[in-house]
Amino acid sequence: MAGFLALVRYPLLKVLVTFSRLLIKLLTSQPSPRPDYLLQVPSRDKHRTIKVHVYKPNVEVAGSSKPAPVLINLYGSGLAIPLHGIDDDFCRFVTKATGYVVLDVNYCLAPEYPFPAALNDVEDTIQYVLNHPNEYQASQVSVSGFSSGGTLALAASALLPHGTFQSLIAFYPATNLSQDPSLRKAPAPGGKERSSFWTRIFRESYIREMDPRDPRISPAFADTSNFPANMLFVTGELDASAVEAEDLAERAKSEGHATGKEVIIRRMKGCGHAFDKKLTGEILVSARNEAYALAVNILNKGQGTST
Repeated sequence: MAGFLALVRYPLLKVLVTFSRLLIKLLTSQPSPRPDYLLQVPSRDKHRTIKVHVYKPNVEVAGSSKPAPVLINLYGSGLAIPLHGIDDDFCRFVTKATGYVVLDVNYCLAPEYPFPAALNDVEDTIQYVLNHPNEYQASQVSVSGFSSGGTLALAASALLPHGTFQSLIAFYPATNLSQDPSLRKAPAPGGKERSSFWTRIFRESYIREMDPRDPRISPAFADTSNFPANMLFVTGELDASAVEAEDLAERAKSEGHATGKEVIIRRMKGCGHAFDKKLTGEILVSARNEAYALAVNILNKGQGTST
């Protein structure tokens, strides 16, 4: 019976995720990014490359043709929904306000590519950066992520050697994928709850038979000593993932006092999940502007040019 269930699980997950993708495509506007150019990063998987949107800084900001600092950005996908390019505004904002080149990574998705495929794509992109020292400044590599992209950013920081990242920026990440989604509650009432059913489907598509407490899946169980020196966690008070993200941030902050690690935690009032993508009112616009400015500040601080 167990073998039969394993046999039918993938087709069932595939049907459900495909239906969800079609529904989202019909009901929402799709990203229309305008990067400076596209990059195809070699994957460890044969016959496959990783599409990356590249955003270049202004020549005046970069200052010269020297290798540039790099921000690797990971979009929010639920680990299953293809929304690459949804962070176009953020990527452009960062590259205009700093000397960073931004690489927005189109990592592969479940159920077609379950764990650790997405994390492998992140690692392969980082390795590509490190292998091109004439273009990218290896000592100034940072990572950012939104929602599940933030989860991947945290997981990559736990997995890769200490010092790989100068800074980490996590916008409303899920940090504990072992927790029943229906048990998560937002810090403040009034938010629109995300579907526990679809959260379970997306998570099962990604995790499969793996232990969800693996720190590469759930950063809540990671050793925070491996996290970078500069970290920013942005959450929303109407978001059910806020508490678990803040718990991890507080632990990193507490354990980092001895090493001089700086962890900034900012909970946005009146904001839910993906608040920076909605912009339906003054509160959300103001929160997005503040969050993006905090991200720029943490990146500049990593370069020693805090404003």
